[in-house]
Amino acid sequence: MGAESLQAATRDVAELQQVSAKESKYVKGLIRRVRQLKVGGDVMDLFGDPIPSELMGEYRVDDFDSNLRRGIQKKYLKRPSNIKRCWNRVQLYLPELMHHDAPGQKVLEMSTAHGGMLEVLRHFGHDVLGNDYLNFVSNTSEKSRAFFRNLNDKDFQRETDDYGLPVPGPEDELVDWPYRRIIDSINIPMALFDAGHVPYPFEDKKFDVLICMQAIEHYCHPKDWMTIIDEFCRITRRSIVLLLNPVRDNLGGAPDDYEEAYSEAKYNLRNYRRNGFACTSCHMHWGEPVGFKLSAI
Repeated sequence: MGAESLQAATRDVAELQQVSAKESKYVKGLIRRVRQLKVGGDVMDLFGDPIPSELMGEYRVDDFDSNLRRGIQKKYLKRPSNIKRCWNRVQLYLPELMHHDAPGQKVLEMSTAHGGMLEVLRHFGHDVLGNDYLNFVSNTSEKSRAFFRNLNDKDFQRETDDYGLPVPGPEDELVDWPYRRIIDSINIPMALFDAGHVPYPFEDKKFDVLICMQAIEHYCHPKDWMTIIDEFCRITRRSIVLLLNPVRDNLGGAPDDYEEAYSEAKYNLRNYRRNGFACTSCHMHWGEPVGFKLSAI
């Protein structure tokens, strides 16, 4: 189902919500079906490949900061759901890494959050490193949102993030972030820096694989995303996996050129061929082509 078909189905569901109570069960079924189409491969059992039981235990209560927990989406508080979603994404984007007898790869994930992707990859023997930084904010003021800042924006300054945590200055050490306790509990090594500033603190070709899932929009305005991709290529040898979030209806205060720049970035990703990398596959999520894999050539 393409983007237009999915939008049409969504409109049909909205109209059907107005029908009588007698038909409500049918309407609920349609709503459930549309939701399943949107999340697609994130929730399906794609190949009947069982997830190892050691990855499916719940987080402990003390894996969360009670104050920060309120700001984390509920779906990310459940480790089995996180692992299932990430297991499926590795199957779709990086199936070559799901073999215990394959050579281990050095993997960097940008904006790791709960660490599910790296848990799955570490299970298959890969050397993993995560990244995070406090640059999230939901204020509708354009100047206060990392979504809309320029790359390497020296004027983008805030004292605290959405979670009330202090945002360090350029010379300050980052000591806390929302998922820190979860990451500590599963023992994922981390490199903490602001991904909206390049160059990153890594030498050329440091990693075999780089993953950036639903995160690049938090780094800067989409007009600068290709510079971020160029930096990904600089520090990576083999594969880069990128999943965009679709443009959201709640992006209050977005500059007039945001959607146009977003669409242009998707087109440029599909046609990417420089820095020794080329786009080798595109993936549908939420009714849009927002998943991309770049491979060394």
